[in-house]
Amino acid sequence: MKRFFVILLVYSLSQYMYAQGTSKNYAHKVTVDSVFQTRAYTYLKVKEKVKEKDSLLWMALPNITAKSGDVFYYESGMAMGKFTSKELSRTFDQILFLATVSTSLDVNEKTILPLPVVDTAQANMPPLVAHTVVLKEVLDAGGYIYLRVMEGKTELWLAIVKVQVKVGQTYHYDDASLMKNFYSKELKRTFPEIYFLAKLSIGPAPEEQEAKLKDASSPEAKKRQKALSQSAKTIPSIANLLENRKEYAGKKVMIKGEVTKYSSNILGKNWVHITDGTKYVGKSDLVLTTDQELKVGDKVSFEGILSIDKDFGSGYFFQEIIEEATVQK
Repeated sequence: MKRFFVILLVYSLSQYMYAQGTSKNYAHKVTVDSVFQTRAYTYLKVKEKVKEKDSLLWMALPNITAKSGDVFYYESGMAMGKFTSKELSRTFDQILFLATVSTSLDVNEKTILPLPVVDTAQANMPPLVAHTVVLKEVLDAGGYIYLRVMEGKTELWLAIVKVQVKVGQTYHYDDASLMKNFYSKELKRTFPEIYFLAKLSIGPAPEEQEAKLKDASSPEAKKRQKALSQSAKTIPSIANLLENRKEYAGKKVMIKGEVTKYSSNILGKNWVHITDGTKYVGKSDLVLTTDQELKVGDKVSFEGILSIDKDFGSGYFFQEIIEEATVQK
């Protein structure tokens, strides 16, 4: 979570620099020595000439495409000591977090490697616990806004890179980094507790969507019931399902696969990732929700309803997901 806060801070700083006008050239030039990719970040071991000598350092930024020998330029970043990456199982004595890098020495927005959109591998993760809040007050602090909200009867402070919000509106979020005794220089104020967010959504919360499905008179429930009443269509492979997703959307399907990831009891469901050795446009992973218990390595057949372009809110979007899956003996 600490990484996430740093990236947000650096990103807001970079946005502020562009708004105020930047210098003619970047201050630093580095050459990539080696690259390590995780789901959300790119870790770069780079060389920089300092007083005619090569200086080695580690950098981290949201996922980009990079290889050994690439040359990048940047202005500044946020240095952190003794940082541990769980994905890499490695602790860095010193690492520099950046929001962006440039492929050109001259400051030019066209050469900036942009922050990436959430890719399928990252998006196809079980949603975290969602929080629904009502916005009561907004404090503007340059690149950030600070939000006083009510979650039920509890008052909270949230912070996020500046976005358009409206007092009185209901929002929800599902991932946050808690900072205690955080001091805002812009506001000259200390917050005993404040949550830094990556996303704030205005759409229906996951629990509201579930409520619609439980309401037998709702269009969502009627569509689901119609699909459940139909016999399942056996799909030969995950690749076939992905290729013909629109044909199978909203229908009951049966598919076989091996469990590669299993997460239990999240939002009242068990979340399963399966593969079967086939691939379509580089994708081989399929996500399912079920009430049944499984374990990694199980080879089973599932039957359930295929949903496509399913948005659970708060940035969790599934291109394909089989819901209410049951294991077929």
